[in-house]
Amino acid sequence: MPKRIEDLRCPHIKGLPEDVVHTLHHSLVDIVRMRRSIERTNKVLEHSMLAAAESSELLKRLRYGGL
Repeated sequence: MPKRIEDLRCPHIKGLPEDVVHTLHHSLVDIVRMRRSIERTNKVLEHSMLAAAESSELLKRLRYGGL
């Protein structure tokens, strides 16, 4: 996957009308943006779940004198 959205290319567009090419490119850009947003959200959720688990474990140790 390209690092920059501007580097995306739609395959097999030769001969298509310009408005169709424009629409395809913008659709592809939007899909990549959504995919990257979902990936970032998944990482944030993963970190949040880990932090919650660690906090829960710390509370258990504090509650039962495990420290």
